Amino acid sequence: MQIRIHTLTMSEARSRIAAIDALDDVAFNDLVNHWSAYDVDESTYDSSYKDFRAELVECFKAALQESGGKMSYTLDLRMGIKIYELLNPRNGFTNVQANDDDIWRYISVCVMPDITYLRYPKPEQGSLRINQKRFYSHTRRIWLKTLWWYVHLGWQGTSEKTFNVLKNNGTNIISHFIERPGKGYRPKLFRSMMYVYSTLPTQKDTIFRAAAKMNLAKCVTVEPALTVGGEDAYTAELFREIVQEGTPENVD
Repeated sequence: MQIRIHTLTMSEARSRIAAIDALDDVAFNDLVNHWSAYDVDESTYDSSYKDFRAELVECFKAALQESGGKMSYTLDLRMGIKIYELLNPRNGFTNVQANDDDIWRYISVCVMPDITYLRYPKPEQGSLRINQKRFYSHTRRIWLKTLWWYVHLGWQGTSEKTFNVLKNNGTNIISHFIERPGKGYRPKLFRSMMYVYSTLPTQKDTIFRAAAKMNLAKCVTVEPALTVGGEDAYTAELFREIVQEGTPENVD
């Protein structure tokens, strides 16, 4: 699958979303009906995205059925793995591109507005009809971008292994992982953290958040890659400390 990568600037995305917000009720409801049927005007995106879009739509449908019609973490994970299969370093999609909001704005607003809207149909405060943060406006909340980075940082070598390691997490961990990167993303360290967390007898958000918080504190003076045993040993010890000490009910 060869995609000619396109971009959409913040101002262009804002203009397109504003045009949707400005529709009267009849026209907007008609648009939503089309989106609910996964019907998006092909003239709004480059033809090289056609197969890419088709695979994401089929994944969304299957994941929605798997989740019993609910918008769930499992759906997010399935979508994240699929988009990572389609766009990843092995097929030439670089981390620089993955960090380019304009690329994700084009995908969200032009190529996949239907599933983005269906996943987040409620506008956040300050928006009229469209959830601007999830479509284009907030760098760490653009939905499809956050899913790509979540899977990239949790990648275990294959889609199946990645799903098995991440399947018992939740949307709170996606938010914490992506929206609070500390001093930047450390793929090897984060992958190790996800794996070790998946092996714990009890997996709770508070445990992961406590480990992430402790990791930020430790990384001020310690480089995990340079410790004895590297990131894997560092991460195992990190979670051992958290489990032994117990976790407070409220962890920032």
